[in-house]
Amino acid sequence: MNYWDLIRDAFWITLRNRYLWFFGFFAGVGGTSDFNSNFPMGGGGPDNDFDRTGASAPLFGQFPFDGPIGGVEVAVGIVFVLLALVLFVVFLALVVISNGGLADSVAAIDRGERRRFGSTWRAGTSTFWRVLGYCILFFLIGLALLFAIAAPIGLVIAAVFLGTEATGARVISVVLAALVAIPLLIVVFVSLSIIAQFALREIVIRGQRVTSSIGSGLRIFRQNLGRSILVWLIQIALIIVATIALLVAGAAVGLVLFLPTILLAVAELTTAAIVTGIIAGVILLPFLIVAAAALGTFNHAYWTLAYLRITGTESVPSSSRVV
Repeated sequence: MNYWDLIRDAFWITLRNRYLWFFGFFAGVGGTSDFNSNFPMGGGGPDNDFDRTGASAPLFGQFPFDGPIGGVEVAVGIVFVLLALVLFVVFLALVVISNGGLADSVAAIDRGERRRFGSTWRAGTSTFWRVLGYCILFFLIGLALLFAIAAPIGLVIAAVFLGTEATGARVISVVLAALVAIPLLIVVFVSLSIIAQFALREIVIRGQRVTSSIGSGLRIFRQNLGRSILVWLIQIALIIVATIALLVAGAAVGLVLFLPTILLAVAELTTAAIVTGIIAGVILLPFLIVAAAALGTFNHAYWTLAYLRITGTESVPSSSRVV
């Protein structure tokens, strides 16, 4: 497999089919190969028991929830929760559709077929439930693996802390646990992310079922271990280069856009600085969205082409796919 040709083909597919950027934004922002967990963080203390001294006293002294919460506040809270839930469901649906549609369309374009926004959307909706099941299943697998690694190590550390009060022993246990856990987590989750990339294409391009795609993805990874890891390493390098380039370009554009805001802030014209800052942010936001969409499209196309090159797979006709 020629890796330079792989990068070049993914780049030109991304550049020449800009309608894919819509799907690339959602596939990139809600990438199916990332297994991250957000843990709630917070402090103790009774509700609304803020420090009401100093500069914050006027604000928190008039906080509307100091007294009993009325029906209006409850209704507003429910509306916000429902709205957030609806937005989450819509976003999740777009992520699922985008992953399926992109994989199908990139494979079709690579074969020389013509695709449009509508055909990409239909391809995503036709595989919606299987891709959704794939996302849920791999998320659960990731959690299970994380628990399987973290639980034994955590128990060992807890046993050391309970068994001795010696600072040296506790520090050594934590350091050794980190030295074991970090490489293990990297190996496990990098492997899982690569398997997930192959499994998604097995579902969309070959029309496999969710459970079958896991075994197929593992088999492809195991039989092409060196090439799979090299494809992943190249992608990481490309992401680093692209991120640095985007940061430099974003900093240059942001400096120009926010220069009036900075000057007004230095002149202590707070209101004018806030207004110009909001305007600059509104102008900059579309550029950031477009950059994220293009990068997400490239990454997805890159893995689809890598899958096709590694496996020599041809797409299954839509009429014969598993529904």
